[in-house]
Amino acid sequence: MPAPPPGDALAAVVQEFLTSLYETHPTLAASLGLHDYDGRVPDLSERGRADRASALRGQAARAAAVPEAGLTRDARHDLTLLRLAVDEELFELESLRDFERTPLAYSGAIDVSNYVKRDYAPFERRVAALTEHLRQIPEVLATARATLRPPLPRPFVDTALDVYGGTVTYHEGELPAAVQASAPAEARSAFERANGAALAALRGFVQYLAEDLRPKAIPEFAIGEAQFRTMLRLGEMVDLDLDRLLEIGRRDLAENTQRLRAACEIAAPGMAVRDAIKRQSTDHPPADRLVDEAARVLDELRAFVGANGIVTIPSDVPARVEPTPPFLRWAFAMMDTAGPFEPSSESFYYVTPPEPGWTAAETEEWLTKFDYATLRDVGIHEVYPGHYVHFLHVREIGRPLRQVLTSYAFVEGWAHDCEQLMLERDFRPDDAALHIAQLSEALLRDVRFVAAIEMHTRGMAVEDAAKLFVDHAYLEALPAEKEAVRGTFDPGYLNYTLGKLMLRRLRDDVRAREGARFDLRAFHDALLALGAPPLPLARRTLLGDETGPLL
Repeated sequence: MPAPPPGDALAAVVQEFLTSLYETHPTLAASLGLHDYDGRVPDLSERGRADRASALRGQAARAAAVPEAGLTRDARHDLTLLRLAVDEELFELESLRDFERTPLAYSGAIDVSNYVKRDYAPFERRVAALTEHLRQIPEVLATARATLRPPLPRPFVDTALDVYGGTVTYHEGELPAAVQASAPAEARSAFERANGAALAALRGFVQYLAEDLRPKAIPEFAIGEAQFRTMLRLGEMVDLDLDRLLEIGRRDLAENTQRLRAACEIAAPGMAVRDAIKRQSTDHPPADRLVDEAARVLDELRAFVGANGIVTIPSDVPARVEPTPPFLRWAFAMMDTAGPFEPSSESFYYVTPPEPGWTAAETEEWLTKFDYATLRDVGIHEVYPGHYVHFLHVREIGRPLRQVLTSYAFVEGWAHDCEQLMLERDFRPDDAALHIAQLSEALLRDVRFVAAIEMHTRGMAVEDAAKLFVDHAYLEALPAEKEAVRGTFDPGYLNYTLGKLMLRRLRDDVRAREGARFDLRAFHDALLALGAPPLPLARRTLLGDETGPLL
């Protein structure tokens, strides 16, 4: 029997991969907008993970057998994307083994917020799926207890205590309030029983974290140089020497430091940089106005993007601005976009307010990250033209593989680059505070870049990483500590700067090739039409095989 044409062979492997991905990760599938997977949780047991690894090895072999000769450029792009995704998931399962190292690996499987925050189906149907999901939370947490291998890294346990503690709060208050307001009596009763059992399991898990895991926790957390390099190679197609990467990161840090000093001298002549930033940081909304003020700047941003040919905004539906749910409050602000297959594009821009129990001093320290200029810069990153606009483009691609598989460096590099790009296109050109805010955020990402490599491959301690954020990103002690701790369980957060630098090089190279024909909006539209592939793959697809250096 003759072999199928290469395009047909690729289509078959892609479909096999996507179907098995959804079946293995039903909570991911549901979050993408595939609601046939509602009410299901992944099998995170040792047997389930072994079965997944076996399936991936089979898919890797079948993807390797697809001949590239005869494939279109788009098909070659998708084949590379598929091969990387299979290898990356195998690496995560068999080498990183996060299900054994961190309780955070289980938090996604128990997140039920999507059922109530998005109106994608009749409420009663969503509550039924929510209830079924809740019934399985005790089993997920029992699997976590059986799988985690103490002693665990202390930053992982401490962060898990915050995350699962916030989840308990959500299940005690916001979740039942949402259900009780609209669900019929019988559905409410079933929900309450399931939520009660889930709450008992969650409280027990928090107690387990605090009393069993926390006393035995250890300071060590690093994944090591070999795994760090593999993470970059499979996730981002970047295979540079880590000393070279450190050199690049430190150079960008130094350049942005000089730019920040110059901006501060314009805004506050003769004043030290830290004092200028501190003075600016006090110009923030009160805690009870933070969300409203964050929402106010978005109309201004949207109008500028549309009028200045930066990128097409494919929808008139705005992002909803809301306080960050308690279980997600490890970040200052974030976009929670709808899945690419959701019938509605309704998405949430979360801004994290101070915690109710904080002292006045702690509240003020937290709010220093939300001065009015920073609210504009963060709005650029998260919404216009950053993550939200990117998401709107992804919805329109029509190639599921590209809509599902994403590169960390592409996603965050795009949003981070938008911050600088908007100023380069003369958004509020006389706003010295905005220039300071943009450069402050750039320095924060530069320090993440350096800290990630230093912490995971060079033995840097959390305390020393926190000092980097204080000394070079001008953070106060509390946010600096949170940034350093994030780097322990998120070694890929160097990708903000890495992705930005690769994207800027790509845009410059396309501009140089096209000359007078170069159109910024057309370039960005073509780039986002690829989804969010590793940027070296985007280079190859947009520029051809002879693409030059990445950075």
